[in-house]
Amino acid sequence: MQSDQTVISIQYGDVDGDYNCEKVVLFGTPYSPGQSYIQQLELLIHYMDDRKLRFQLDLTGYDIHLFLGDFLKTNHSQILITGRTGGSGDYAVARLYNLENNRLKLILDEEDLSRKLTCQVGYINMNGALGVTCPATGQTFMLESRGHLNLYAGMRQDPIQPMITAVNTIYPIQQPYENYYSLQIQQRIIGVNNADLLGLIQSVIQVTQEAPMIKSQALVKFPNT
Repeated sequence: MQSDQTVISIQYGDVDGDYNCEKVVLFGTPYSPGQSYIQQLELLIHYMDDRKLRFQLDLTGYDIHLFLGDFLKTNHSQILITGRTGGSGDYAVARLYNLENNRLKLILDEEDLSRKLTCQVGYINMNGALGVTCPATGQTFMLESRGHLNLYAGMRQDPIQPMITAVNTIYPIQQPYENYYSLQIQQRIIGVNNADLLGLIQSVIQVTQEAPMIKSQALVKFPNT
């Protein structure tokens, strides 16, 4: 541990399948004193027999969190680390690892999720209604946008091109009838800028060793859309 590192989180769980509880500690270095932007992340796995494994992680961001849970149906926990990029987009960052033969295997990150969740949005009539299509599931959604299209210009009077952002939030969830965790993902549907929030695409992802699988997708509407 470096002298300027701080403890970000401590969690306990069986991360290697030996039916014993390991202590998992996430360290990081704040960019500056009192700031929540964390860099130089390091993961420590401390065994009951006092053995220790240390791993340097290629992840930085704001509000870094550590979570242990069984995502792969292996009857032991994987290691999930999430955070945010900050800035106007404030996108999510994530790493999901499985401990195999004393090494961390990367199972999934935010880029894998973004490649899987490629929905598109566009106008479907002159009243400003928006259509959302999600090719991975074949789902389509519709929501009303604010403002009407200009009949001559073919665009809204406050001209914008709506878009769906990259992944904004990542939450581990567990359904009552399941003994493993999934990921709940949210992506914003935005108008003029990131603050012009028109709705959300909410997806539930099942994690596998090969590729993430979409279990469900839904449109979240807001009262002003």
